[in-house]
Amino acid sequence: MASTTTDRTVLLAIKPRFANAIMAGEKTVEFRKTRFRDGVSRVVVYASSPMQKVIGYFDVSHVDEDDPAALWDRYAEEGSISEDELMAYYGDADTGVAIGVGQAVPLAKPVPLRKLKRTLTVPQSFFYLDEKAVDRLLEHATA
Repeated sequence: MASTTTDRTVLLAIKPRFANAIMAGEKTVEFRKTRFRDGVSRVVVYASSPMQKVIGYFDVSHVDEDDPAALWDRYAEEGSISEDELMAYYGDADTGVAIGVGQAVPLAKPVPLRKLKRTLTVPQSFFYLDEKAVDRLLEHATA
């Protein structure tokens, strides 16, 4: 069920509608099909097409894995998505993941992925970031 996290950073590609809702504090749970390893404490938010830029990051408050209907029952008010959209997203999946959004930090100016790391490409699901990429991100957060 729910677990806490500690120290890794992942990059998630998120549709702009949902990415902006996270940064605005309106969306406090991000739904995913795949769970990342334990120890993730921060998620870098890459707003996918048409934006195609990193717009901020958030602290992970918790990770909850369960069947999609149970996740909907628990997080319907927090996900900024309709039940029909969520169930279509999960399709035939037996389990889903809800990532709790803690403090969200929008960047003053969105940045392309290559500013974090030259060889970085948009992840299919998620991508673990190394310390150098995270340091570059934090530089952009304070610039």
